[in-house]
Amino acid sequence: EKMVPYLFIAPFLISFAVFFVFPAGYSLVLSFFKYKGYGKATFVGLNNYHSLLHYSAFWKAIGNTLFYFLVHLLPVMGFAFLFAVLLQSERIGKIRSVFKPILFLPQVVPVMASVLTFRVIFSTYTGAINQVFGLTVSWLDDPNIMRWTVVAYSVWRSTGWFMIIYLAGLTTINPSLYEAAILDGATSAQRIFYITIPMIKPTLMVVMVMVSISAFGQFSLTYSLTGGGPVRATEFIGLYMHKQAFTYMDLGYGAAIGVLVFVINVMMTLLYRNVLKSDA
Repeated sequence: EKMVPYLFIAPFLISFAVFFVFPAGYSLVLSFFKYKGYGKATFVGLNNYHSLLHYSAFWKAIGNTLFYFLVHLLPVMGFAFLFAVLLQSERIGKIRSVFKPILFLPQVVPVMASVLTFRVIFSTYTGAINQVFGLTVSWLDDPNIMRWTVVAYSVWRSTGWFMIIYLAGLTTINPSLYEAAILDGATSAQRIFYITIPMIKPTLMVVMVMVSISAFGQFSLTYSLTGGGPVRATEFIGLYMHKQAFTYMDLGYGAAIGVLVFVINVMMTLLYRNVLKSDA
């Protein structure tokens, strides 16, 4: 009988070891080798790490990723939280069942389908935006503007997902706290700032961690929407790692980038934990 609980979690533990622990460990080992995916792997020690820290393209990708993360973070968290609070409100009534799937819809649309739609909408000469407003803005050609187009797409696509996470966090708050605050004369804004936000700090940390992991692992968006161009303006670290590992077949160097990204995500998670540490 003592083994029964372990039997139930055994499938998860096995799949976790096979699909996460082993690949992660193999990538760490591979980062110390020069390997093209075939032939003999040559041990190079810390040379891959030394090389990536001295390549301007790597720092360009890091800068692009940080820009995307910082500019993308507040709108996503803000809009997702706002929509979650509105959907949780009793004032909207039955409309909730209509707006919730509409707001979540961008998350379930296939990436390629939504990317192709965005390319049509933001095309310089035939795009709907420029045609309707009589503009000639190079939304997908100008390096300075393209980064904002990528952020706009990402905010549109991911807001619904994080809204659902916020809704899950809001359901853990005892309604009696709001009732007591109303009796004390608290306004809606005061209830949000003094009850809602402090009570969902763990949820805020989860959202921030997921946004940072998504930013530093972003690949499909830039690969399909911009290809990382022009002049590496939208080449995030995930796309840079993919190119180095699978386009230039430098798997050891690509693995070193992956290890460094993992370390960055761990450090950012620890930072969030300290900043948003719950009193509970």
